[in-house]
Amino acid sequence: MDLIPKLPEMSDDALVTLRTNARRLQQKGTAAQRSDAAALLPAVEAEIGARRLARVKAARTAQPTRRTRVVKAPRGEAAGELE
Repeated sequence: MDLIPKLPEMSDDALVTLRTNARRLQQKGTAAQRSDAAALLPAVEAEIGARRLARVKAARTAQPTRRTRVVKAPRGEAAGELE
């Protein structure tokens, strides 16, 4: 089963899990699993990197949120101690 075409559709968590499993199989898998993992890992890493870069770019180009200043009432007024 070829997972590479499905990578863009996968969630971020699923990609991280796939990368973890591929790394594990590269170390402890059968010869076929090692080969498959070696072929899959560069594509998974590229997809994770592209998503990370897109998040960074989006954060840099996002409009800054406008802060509103909260003016606190003087202590006597806040406690209802007006004279």
